[in-house]
Amino acid sequence: MEVEIDPLAYILKGYSFHAAMQYGSFRSSAGIFAISQPAFVVNNDAFSVYSSGFDVKTDFLFGTSKAWHTGLQVSYAKEQITLRENSNEQNVWGFNLGVRGGYRFLFGKAEKQYKGLYINPWLAILYAPSAKSINISQQTYKQSTIFPFPAVHVGWRF
Repeated sequence: MEVEIDPLAYILKGYSFHAAMQYGSFRSSAGIFAISQPAFVVNNDAFSVYSSGFDVKTDFLFGTSKAWHTGLQVSYAKEQITLRENSNEQNVWGFNLGVRGGYRFLFGKAEKQYKGLYINPWLAILYAPSAKSINISQQTYKQSTIFPFPAVHVGWRF
């Protein structure tokens, strides 16, 4: 059993919590997340975007526990899209599908199954099949169809 968070989510006025299990060469996790999207990723400066939702991931580990990994991810998320000038907003829900990869740095000892602290940097490329263009007060925000999602999770392995 493992639990982890993404500290960057908290810095970006959100949250992150994930629980995971490893079985053989596979690891699956489920989690919740939210972030206020940084301005440099929002495609129209007239808007702010707050994303929240939940995800499920399954990875194949190339090795035992301390290893490179690659896998699949599915998310169901809400984007709260707000026009900055008048605070009008619209919520858009949708699924994201993606592939991901990364490396787990486990700081525990091998003889104790690497229990303890770990860091898991990873990158996902996500596809949003229902991406839309949102119009609020004659301004348009276009959701991205394909986008990168980098993260560095910090966790504890029990």
